[in-house]
Amino acid sequence: MTYVFSVEEAAQRLFVSLSESTGWRYVKSKNCLKKTVRDLLFEIDFFFSKWNISHENVEVNAEFRLCCKSYGKSPEDSVIASLSYRPDLYVPYYSCWYDISTEEKLLSSFEDLNGRIQNTAVSLCRQFEDDYPAAAESLLKEHFDEYNVHLDFIADKLGMSAIREKVREIYDGLSDEMKKQIADYKNGARNALWMNGRTNLKFIVDNDLVKYD
Repeated sequence: MTYVFSVEEAAQRLFVSLSESTGWRYVKSKNCLKKTVRDLLFEIDFFFSKWNISHENVEVNAEFRLCCKSYGKSPEDSVIASLSYRPDLYVPYYSCWYDISTEEKLLSSFEDLNGRIQNTAVSLCRQFEDDYPAAAESLLKEHFDEYNVHLDFIADKLGMSAIREKVREIYDGLSDEMKKQIADYKNGARNALWMNGRTNLKFIVDNDLVKYD
C-alpha cells in the first residue's frame, strides 16, 4: 500500500525542498518563503485545502506576492505585484491545488511548482538584484497583466511619464459603462469596487492622468 503523508509531513517536505531550490528563507510559522531585495519583499505564500486529512489527502496551492515595504505592512497597502500558481497538468476540477499526498505526487508537484517559481518569482528577484530600474520597467512592459502590477509603484520608481502609454491603453480598453463610472466617481460616487481600494483605475483618475471622454 502506498504511504500517504500527514499534512505537516507533506508540507515540510515540499517547503524545505522549495527553499533549498530557490535559496529563499522558509518561514514555517507563516507557511511561506521570503527573500528581501532593498525595499522589496518577495514572498511565496502557501495555502492548504480545507479538505485535507492526514494520511488520506493533502493538497496545497501557492501565490507569489511582491511587496514594497515602504508602502506599509498590510497587503492592501504594500503588494505591488502578484501571481497565483496553478497546476495546469491536472484535471480541471483540481486546477487550484497541488496534490502532495504521496512521495510520487509530491515529487511531481514540486517539479511543476518549482519550475514555475524559478521562471517567475526567482527570475524577477534576480532582475531586481542586478538592475532595479530595468526590473521595474520589465514589470511594466513584459509582465503587467500577468503579475497584476500596481501602477503607483512603477510611477514612483520610473516617473509618471513612464506609465503614460500603459495608462492610455487601460483607459482605451474600458467599456462605456466603466467610463460612465469614472464620471460618477469624479462627482462623488463610491459605489463600485475599484473606487474604494488601491486600484490602477483609481490611481489613474485620482491623478488625472488621461483626458476623459
